[in-house]
Amino acid sequence: MIAVKARDVKGYVAQEPYRRTLKCLISPRLQDVRHVAVGMVLLPPGSRSTPHPHRAEEETWYVVSGTGRITIGEETAALEPDMLVVAPPGETHFIVNDGNETLKMLWIFTPPGPEAEHIRE
Repeated sequence: MIAVKARDVKGYVAQEPYRRTLKCLISPRLQDVRHVAVGMVLLPPGSRSTPHPHRAEEETWYVVSGTGRITIGEETAALEPDMLVVAPPGETHFIVNDGNETLKMLWIFTPPGPEAEHIRE
């Protein structure tokens, strides 16, 4: 079994203008898993993520709390709690917190790989 408490994981804090905290919770670089990486992103109000694609990985997000917007390619959707969104490989995507509270989302990479840059031990 693998059990991880997000509050115990040291986060990577991205600098302005894309200020957010990223926590890698599960990764082949940390545990005995092979096909998935899971983490958390915390975007404060008024913040946004860096627009970027992933060459070979799907990225999936689950909204835990807060609101915002996500743009994937040419499409934009409003984000709200208990919502799931998937970006296919190769599509540029970014998240904006246009709400009044921190936007807390889980992210999942399949296959794993891009999470490596956010691991802080």
